[in-house]
Amino acid sequence: MANQAASSVSYPAPDPPTILPEDYSDNGRPSSSSGRSFLSSTPALDSTIEVHTLQHEYQLHVRLPGFSWDGITLATKRRHILHVVADRWDHGGGHFERRVAFGYDADLTQVKADFSSDLLRISVPRRPSAISSIQTSSRYAPIGRSS
Repeated sequence: MANQAASSVSYPAPDPPTILPEDYSDNGRPSSSSGRSFLSSTPALDSTIEVHTLQHEYQLHVRLPGFSWDGITLATKRRHILHVVADRWDHGGGHFERRVAFGYDADLTQVKADFSSDLLRISVPRRPSAISSIQTSSRYAPIGRSS
């Protein structure tokens, strides 16, 4: 009986990843500070970011032409935001900065990245949903019963 009740529990789907606007703070609210970084005047031209949702992970593809691996920083904030920053100090310079907010299923402690040519590939594993683990456990007979 307990297994039937547990398998009928419904959890909301996790929020899809969202690229936060530049004028928003890390908690997703408009920033109260009107000051901008001194690097804002030299944005990275032709830089893009794409987010793909797969069954077991989220993949981010960040195109950073003219940047090198040693100028890229990844950081996590508030356990659900990935902060991607790239800086270039050579002729003309350049700055790229984006924050991506994830739902509860993203495991930001296991982020992996590689950089080749001008493409930064970031993978963020997804945690198994609570529903699938409950339904999986309900396949077994309760303790003390033989099947």
